[in-house]
Amino acid sequence: MKQVLLVVYSIIVLGCSNHQTFILNDTEANKYFVSESINHAIKENQIDKSPLIVINGIPFKYNKKQDTILLPLKKSDILNLEFLNQNSSRIIYNEKENAGAIIITARIKD
Repeated sequence: MKQVLLVVYSIIVLGCSNHQTFILNDTEANKYFVSESINHAIKENQIDKSPLIVINGIPFKYNKKQDTILLPLKKSDILNLEFLNQNSSRIIYNEKENAGAIIITARIKD
């Protein structure tokens, strides 16, 4: 009985611990371009599951409880994508939440 409860508990914990999917406002082929990089950074422990997103120096506000976050960019708009670890992002952006940051430099549209 203990083993069954352990398996059920593990499934619940793992199922509830999914992080957000960050998608671009782009074609289906380019939609997950940023998400792949973010997932890699999370696996490498560079950032946490709900990082601060900064686009051209402006923090992008999003609901951290949502599963899918739509970024207002296309792949062709992104010039550079960098990650800040939890300590660096807290020092630079003075955020109370210490989850790291994604710094996106994008083309400025005329």
